[in-house]
Amino acid sequence: MNLLNKKELWLPILALIIVGSFIYSFNLNNSLFWDDDDWIINNVYVHSLNWDNIKFWFSNNVLAGVGLQSNYYRPFLFLTFALNWVVSETKPFLWHFVSNSIHIANAVLVFVLLRKVLTTSDVRGTSDVKTSGSWVAFLAALIFAIHPLNTEAVAYISGRGDPLSVFFILLALYLWIIDLRSRLSTGRRYFRVLSLAALVLAILSRETGVIFPFLLMVFYVAFMPEKRLMTSGGQRTPDVKRGTFDVKGAFREALPYFGVVAIYGILRLTVLNFQNTLNFYAAPNLYSENIFYRLFTFMHVLVDYFRLLFVPTGLHMERSMVVHTSLFQWPVWLGAVIVAAITAVGILLYRRNELATSDGRGTSDVKIWFFGWSWFFIGLAMVSGITPINALIYEHWLYLPMIGFWLVISFYLVKLFDFLKSKNLIIRSLLLTSLLAYLLFFAYQSIQRNILWRDPVEFYKNILKYEPDSVRINNNLGNQYFNQGDKEQAEFYYRKATASGDEFAQPHFNIGSILQSRGDIEGAIAEFNKAIEIDPNFYHPYQNLAVIYAQQGDFVQTVINIEKLKLLLPGNPRVYYNSALVYVALNNKDQALKDLQTGLKYGGLDSQTEKLIIKLIKELEN
Repeated sequence: MNLLNKKELWLPILALIIVGSFIYSFNLNNSLFWDDDDWIINNVYVHSLNWDNIKFWFSNNVLAGVGLQSNYYRPFLFLTFALNWVVSETKPFLWHFVSNSIHIANAVLVFVLLRKVLTTSDVRGTSDVKTSGSWVAFLAALIFAIHPLNTEAVAYISGRGDPLSVFFILLALYLWIIDLRSRLSTGRRYFRVLSLAALVLAILSRETGVIFPFLLMVFYVAFMPEKRLMTSGGQRTPDVKRGTFDVKGAFREALPYFGVVAIYGILRLTVLNFQNTLNFYAAPNLYSENIFYRLFTFMHVLVDYFRLLFVPTGLHMERSMVVHTSLFQWPVWLGAVIVAAITAVGILLYRRNELATSDGRGTSDVKIWFFGWSWFFIGLAMVSGITPINALIYEHWLYLPMIGFWLVISFYLVKLFDFLKSKNLIIRSLLLTSLLAYLLFFAYQSIQRNILWRDPVEFYKNILKYEPDSVRINNNLGNQYFNQGDKEQAEFYYRKATASGDEFAQPHFNIGSILQSRGDIEGAIAEFNKAIEIDPNFYHPYQNLAVIYAQQGDFVQTVINIEKLKLLLPGNPRVYYNSALVYVALNNKDQALKDLQTGLKYGGLDSQTEKLIIKLIKELEN
């Protein structure tokens, strides 16, 4: 590689690192909040790195550590959480540094991958191959690095599953390319094993990693025609028709990866089926029971996604979305028209024989069009409504798909610049200035989003501007005020959450806690029971009810709630210690000792409780 080529590789990489690091430096001191409470701060299973915790991550859902149930299974993600906790506990700098670094690494991988395929052939049908291909790859990677939609996945620690999974998806793809070319020249398959291992880590970081075999297939079809034109000895096979989609070859390449996905799918449907793996809804509803309604709704979502990709303003989490029941509702039909137009243009390009140049080489319009849009829609497949999911739209769901989207846009922007290069320098200069201003707008928006994540109260208030009736956001904002000692404001938002509908147990529990602190025991009991009615597996109200009934001397109700807690929190030593105290009060020494011995098994998760258990055992045995 000569010096020029080295500059074409390393200067863009350096630019991506510098720009990405600057934009995301604004979140380095942001506190952990929202899902970070249950996934990290209150989850004792990520507070140390040991074999028992590792086994727990690989055999339980993500919320099992706090006694809750979830459909999510992300053991490798929790390994990164544990490593962060061991080094810095809740000090935020290192947490954000790791998440930011993963995102920047993804931008670099996007550039390297695209450059690798776009500079091996003529992306424009001219001789200036490497410069054009490098610019397309760099522009797509740069937009990915700075796009404000990605802050939802990067600035939010619990959202790390997105960038982490995408990192291993891109790494698996890169290793597969190396393996493919190694097999063509030497027949060796060393990198295939590493690529498969990267896929496993992608899936264990976030469930959407299962789409990788399909991404590999479209990558192969678009950019690896030489596989069909070469034998293992490196000789061309003259009987292969040039410019065709090698779907069979792509499937053969993806077959081992489909095997990994199949094994994972079997496990998730059997031993790792924590709830209903294929349905996030406990009760049937209009959305979950009709696939056409889900797809109609996705057409509306798609229109919103395109708007957010081009004009990322009004960004916020917890977006509401109406369920559509007809193709002819607005903007469902517009989404369908967009999909039809994308398909029609692809077919037109293919019929014009744009797949390859006359010598069988070249990255033409149809390749970019096919790959970019296929990557985009495959990336969205898991959240399209084919399988019912418990949310309809999230900004971070575009983290992976936008790579394909911006590749298409970047490809045609570079073509336009090249077309104007010798024709109209004034228009070319204006276009370049507009593009730079557009990219600066993206960077500014990303910085503002990173700053907004710094203050949880302002963050939640910002969401309520768009979604004033959101139960979760009102409840979360109430939590922030409660933690600040402002119970009056906390209760206001808790009651606002319950007024929007009884779909979550948390705000009722929170109101009950405030009433309990005021001495309104009857009101507190009513709210705790309401929370249990909504979600019988929500363990917090059982704890408070056990305390209330114990203080009232009603040990029958105390035991009922304590025993329920044992079922919901079987690995929590504090539950067994409290249960032992209850049975000591009931003069049931044998049951108390039994609870203490059980709690001692999990004492390593809570050293303070472990000491209390040992002390009480000694007192009871003397």
